[in-house]
Amino acid sequence: MATAARSTKYRRQSDTELSRMEIMEGAALCFEARGYAATSLDEVAARISSTKGRIYHHYGSKAELFLDVYRTGMMMNFQAIEPLLDIDMPAIERLKAVLKAHVRCVIRTKAFQNVVGQGVDMLRHGTMPANEHAELAQLAELRDAYSEHFSKVLEDARAAGAIDYTNIKIALNSVFMCINGPIVWFTPRKGQPEHEIEALADECVLYAIRLLGHRGEMS
Repeated sequence: MATAARSTKYRRQSDTELSRMEIMEGAALCFEARGYAATSLDEVAARISSTKGRIYHHYGSKAELFLDVYRTGMMMNFQAIEPLLDIDMPAIERLKAVLKAHVRCVIRTKAFQNVVGQGVDMLRHGTMPANEHAELAQLAELRDAYSEHFSKVLEDARAAGAIDYTNIKIALNSVFMCINGPIVWFTPRKGQPEHEIEALADECVLYAIRLLGHRGEMS
């Protein structure tokens, strides 16, 4: 699945894709604010100053729209980190770069990442009908593939002696708690300067690598 994401990430968007993206952006903000169950397609249409008919031109249901937002949020994550995976650099620098790229993506696509989190909970609690639940399970496989990228960079950094841990699953979950934190506590401000975003990302990465026992410089 990650390979498919990598092969299409530089493709130009058609007018149809741009229209779908505008709908998804509005929907992500609505789902983030009110949750899946409380959000209606009327609210999504109002958010983007459009008609519900325009949404139905692209999506057959609210569930279909939600799943597309979830999938797109995951693709955004893949696109943020995959360019770093094949660059020749020390293992600890690759780890820092991948962690920071993820945090930047979380901050810049926060509403989409909130929907990903909602989807994880919905799969766990079985709150969607059977067809949509099956697609949530497929999206969970996409999340697993994404986590595998992080497992690899963590293992490489440990093999190089830059970090240490005993259980990769515990290490990975602890790291994701740090780098996904902005989904919960970050509130973007209009016109927020880029250096503030960079400082937030650096701080999240610092906590993550300190959890892994790294005591070197952040550079």
